[in-house]
Amino acid sequence: MELSHPSHQRLKPGQEVSTTGEILSYAARTYPDRIGLIDGAARCTFSELDGLANQFANALIASLDGDGGPVGILGRNSVEYAIAHFGIGRSGRCSINLPTRCTAGELAFAVNLTDPRILIVDDASRELVEDARSLFDEIPKMINSEDLRDFLEPHPGTPVDVSIDPDAAGSVIFTGGTTGQPKAVLSSQRARAVSAMAAVEDFRIRNDLIAGYSVPFTHTAGLFSWFQPAVLAACTGVIIPKWDPELFMSLTEDHGINMTFAVPAQLATLLNHADFDPDRLRSLKTLVFGGAPLSRALIERAEEAMPWMECARAYGSSETGHLTAQIKADREVVYDGYNQPGGRLEIEIFREPGVVAKEGEIGEIATRGPHLMTAYIDNDAAQTEFFKSDVTDSQWGWMGDLAVKHKGYFSLAGRSKHMILSGGLNIFPAELEEILSGHPDVVDCAVFGVDDPTWGELPCAAVVSKGNATDEEAIMSFVAGQVARYKRIRRIYFVDAIPRTGAGKIQVFLVKQKCLV
Repeated sequence: MELSHPSHQRLKPGQEVSTTGEILSYAARTYPDRIGLIDGAARCTFSELDGLANQFANALIASLDGDGGPVGILGRNSVEYAIAHFGIGRSGRCSINLPTRCTAGELAFAVNLTDPRILIVDDASRELVEDARSLFDEIPKMINSEDLRDFLEPHPGTPVDVSIDPDAAGSVIFTGGTTGQPKAVLSSQRARAVSAMAAVEDFRIRNDLIAGYSVPFTHTAGLFSWFQPAVLAACTGVIIPKWDPELFMSLTEDHGINMTFAVPAQLATLLNHADFDPDRLRSLKTLVFGGAPLSRALIERAEEAMPWMECARAYGSSETGHLTAQIKADREVVYDGYNQPGGRLEIEIFREPGVVAKEGEIGEIATRGPHLMTAYIDNDAAQTEFFKSDVTDSQWGWMGDLAVKHKGYFSLAGRSKHMILSGGLNIFPAELEEILSGHPDVVDCAVFGVDDPTWGELPCAAVVSKGNATDEEAIMSFVAGQVARYKRIRRIYFVDAIPRTGAGKIQVFLVKQKCLV
């Protein structure tokens, strides 16, 4: 399927990269004295960041003494996170980007699965680590990110003498799993370098822009679909350590942020904020959205409030990185249409494996090329499902999204898999259904998403209760005590039966009809 755009941004000489370290090298070589990162009162030029990343790589090599094991990072967006990210890449080791919004049990699962030798932790995540420590199979060496410069101090800022294989293990990002446990997505440095190049092209990221980093680096969107592309474009970047509308307006006003990546919930909370003042955001030219459905109403409301600004949309996943884009000009032609301006990645719409959809037909989106993940760690069943390796040659990664194929673009039609996207985070009903089933008053249940103007979707549940019990608050509290806050069930609908197929699978559309109509 050919996807092209006449105005996509061509890369400059030197921006064709294959490793994480080369992304920073281009910016440091081309604009050494430009401020690369602003983090509170701290300022760091691209040249300084380059040297600090080299120091980190040298410190890792010396500290691990030949052990090529992975290195974990757990914390908010910061200069230290950036140093660690590029330094791990330049040392030839794999970075483990651990989720901060999780329970102690979920963190322990992630650490035990990936076995980082060193764990960089910031103060905001220290309590979470302490709660999980007793559950670790092996306790990694802990380094407080606030003390990172002390770890680097004895080591030179010169490039390390290490040969980097772009196709070796480069990074791990965690995404949701159908059994309730997160899936560990392993990707190569080359795969995410391709993502960076494609995003620069697709979103026309220029070197004279000031980028805002509000989506956590622990997410593919924050780290690989936005941070790495902005660095490759040599943009000055402003760290936004946590999402707060007042903080975002303040930082945009102070530093002249022009372009940022956000999830729809962030835009909704900004527009709904009591002190929202669009004049403070006059510098903002583009808001790129991903991670959850973005409603037409929210786009129109934002562009009406800030007519000098336009919304763009990103499409991709943890398994693929950035795939395609939609800028405002595309949306004005087809509201939900996506194209692929750079033509760097291959995408197709299949009615079924091996059968390509014709124009106007609905099929599942699949993609192939060097941007695909290497594997899910220790999850063969999920990997087989993603690559459909039981029925195909495993060259394509299957997105689980349905789309209508058009000439030169496709438009999303829904999800082929039952998943809830809330505030940019994946929530899998199977996890919540399993917990619900443990409540003494629950006979049967089904969890589904309900549209929400702020979060995109919120999890609700249909419940068949024992003895007509209807204590909604008690059941919701039962679940809330066992999951991260964003996974809490927000509404219970009591029903007489859960519609299922002959094979016992929940018929979600019928469940919604019973509850919402």
